[in-house]
Amino acid sequence: MDYTRRDLAQAVLDAHPDSRRGLNMFYGAFSDDMKEHQVQLRDGLLKAFGVDLETDRAMQMMLNATVASNAAIRGPMSNFGEAGLLINRLEGSGALDRVSEIHELNEKSAEAHLDIVEVCLGIVDSSVQTVTTDDLVALGVNVTPPSFLDYEMDY
Repeated sequence: MDYTRRDLAQAVLDAHPDSRRGLNMFYGAFSDDMKEHQVQLRDGLLKAFGVDLETDRAMQMMLNATVASNAAIRGPMSNFGEAGLLINRLEGSGALDRVSEIHELNEKSAEAHLDIVEVCLGIVDSSVQTVTTDDLVALGVNVTPPSFLDYEMDY
């Protein structure tokens, strides 16, 4: 697989401690291992792309602010694993239409955050355009994410 600067940007966003992308609220141990994988992938991609954020403090500040802002994106039903009964009660009230609207706006916001991170990394990074799975494996990165199917569900 080839990783682009956009993949690097997504990895930077995913590795934030408060980012929930790729996690599963019903599988705590899986989510812990997935977060560890996301951090390892981010660090490996940064190294493989030759990105050293320490060389540009202003850009590092912008990246940190953008990553934190992205991790804060939530909607009214973000913390509901199963909301069937609540949804039944809200049907026809118009509230679910607004929840859907917020969800769509949040997706647009997440895409804009990804765009900003990609641009910022492009300003900081070397001329490397793509990185391969082999490049990451050579750096000691396990490129295979955990599967929630290998974990017990938390009750």
